[in-house]
Amino acid sequence: MTASTPPSEAEFLAEARAFLACSAPRRLATGGAWGQGDDEVPVLDAPDEAQERADLAQARAWRATLFDAGYAWIDGPPAHGGRGLPAGHAKAFSRLEAEFEIPRLDTMLVSLRIVVPALAAHGTPEQKRQFLPKLLRGDLVACQLFSEPEAGSDLAGVKTKAVRQGEGWVVNGQKVWTSGGHYSDFGLLLARTDPAAPKHSALTMFLVDMRSPGIDVKPLRQMTGSTNFNEVFLDDLAVPDGARVGEINEGWRVAVTTLMTERQAVGDSKEAPVSVLVDRLLALAQHEHGRSPISYPAARDSVVKAYVLSKVADLTSARFLQNAERTGAVGPEMSAVKLMRQDVLSQALDAAGVLVGPGMTADTGQWGTFAWGHAAVAAPGLRIGGGTDEIQRNILAERVLGLPREPVA
Repeated sequence: MTASTPPSEAEFLAEARAFLACSAPRRLATGGAWGQGDDEVPVLDAPDEAQERADLAQARAWRATLFDAGYAWIDGPPAHGGRGLPAGHAKAFSRLEAEFEIPRLDTMLVSLRIVVPALAAHGTPEQKRQFLPKLLRGDLVACQLFSEPEAGSDLAGVKTKAVRQGEGWVVNGQKVWTSGGHYSDFGLLLARTDPAAPKHSALTMFLVDMRSPGIDVKPLRQMTGSTNFNEVFLDDLAVPDGARVGEINEGWRVAVTTLMTERQAVGDSKEAPVSVLVDRLLALAQHEHGRSPISYPAARDSVVKAYVLSKVADLTSARFLQNAERTGAVGPEMSAVKLMRQDVLSQALDAAGVLVGPGMTADTGQWGTFAWGHAAVAAPGLRIGGGTDEIQRNILAERVLGLPREPVA
């Protein structure tokens, strides 16, 4: 290897392993030790305010460590904070990183998985220079201002308006279900800029400062008791034209980029909460009450069905992601994986109900039981997020199978 020759994957992994060994403790294999540690069943993270602040601080610190060492954007362009290495190196590092105890990055996933790809694909040179390194390092955190009270499933139907005024824009409207809006520095905002044009040709994307006058963020308390999501009210928000991402009335192109990266995250089994949930279900089946509930026919059938559905979803996802690597884009067929993963989630929770029974709703203090009730309450939010089942089926019908669109009244 010379200064101009990138390291092979093996050389890169040796370097990365040494870095991780000095930066984080190795993850210890629990061996399925039942009753030890946190019995949380991961579906939708629900930290309290203090824990969320701590998680965000730890995530920022870890991202800074990665960035300063050259591991924050391994396959990204060096001019904007990347390393310029092949995508295979980035995937290999992700697998290696999973062997170490690193901070949770839930608070930064929208920044890293949605906003960074959108800016990388559609931002101006100045926007890339100004924002990408800071987002990758964790110095800035961004949220997504897309969904509205009357435009969630039909994203192109957003009613938030941006009106040209002098050298900038004035924005008025409301967004909802904004993850992390209360702690984000910037938001990627989709607004209508031409009320006379067809809806997909009338949208423009902006990057807005969440601390600006005219932005009011109000948390939404869920039935889990947590406030992961927010309402965001935009009242005469002044936005400079330099904050526009992409061309005027071409915001749908930017939005499609974010939807594609969301699909890829859904397809990535290591980022799918349901994969971890099924592992916890198997442990529950083996250890509940110190005996083997999996010997009960109803429990066995329910658990096995969840396991099989999970493996089918993982294999289908892997096949679609391999195709995406060949074509360079995640296709609409990934909607099938989201549907499959939601079926796994429902089946796993049904199976847990058979195993745990009333312990899901009454906290008896027994490890590994009541936490399933919290997972069941959080599950509907995961099913809706990223597009409802109906939207996913429409995508598959129209864009994969080529069926005609349903008539619109």
